[in-house]
Amino acid sequence: MRTSFKKAVAVIAAVGAVSVGGASVASASTVGQIAVPDVVGYSAPVAVDVLENAGFTSVRVAGPYGDSAETTVTRTSVADDAVVAENTPITIFVDPW
Repeated sequence: MRTSFKKAVAVIAAVGAVSVGGASVASASTVGQIAVPDVVGYSAPVAVDVLENAGFTSVRVAGPYGDSAETTVTRTSVADDAVVAENTPITIFVDPW
């Protein structure tokens, strides 16, 4: 009787592990992959709009002048043309800092 109980617990644990893993795979497959547009030279507000319009959901500007149209994007934390998940955090670096 103990052996059959252990087998039952092992089967339930295996089924649970497959279920959890399957949910993770299903969740990961729903995140879209997007190419990062080149926003170097844009103002910070325009760069944010371009990245968000491309589908990115986690865009931020480094520095105190993130809302200023007087800024110029010098680089981003993810290289342009890289293909990444839409929820990948992207930081925009601007001049003046």
